[in-house]
Amino acid sequence: MEAQDTFNALGAATLLHADVETVLALARKGELPGTKIGKSWVFLRTDILDFLRERVRHDTALRLQAQRAASLPAPAALLVPRPASRKRRELPVLPSLPEPSPLSAPTGTR
Repeated sequence: MEAQDTFNALGAATLLHADVETVLALARKGELPGTKIGKSWVFLRTDILDFLRERVRHDTALRLQAQRAASLPAPAALLVPRPASRKRRELPVLPSLPEPSPLSAPTGTR
């Protein structure tokens, strides 16, 4: 049996295991090579398979990159020295409070 060289949108969707609307959207955006003949889209088998190969390579690379990033240890906290020009203020001297007299009882108790 001879392999089919051209596909309509339904055939391309079947080959890609995708929805027909997804195939049409990819074709309209120019991501999936194809052409309109009248009102129908026509796709070449080689273009469909090349698109699929490239998509598999791209998605696989993204997954590997995410895996590598997840396996890296978290960066240690960085200590950043303060600028030398900042001087610390001295704390103000507070006035001393009078000593409580031993005869006065706390208010509010009975």
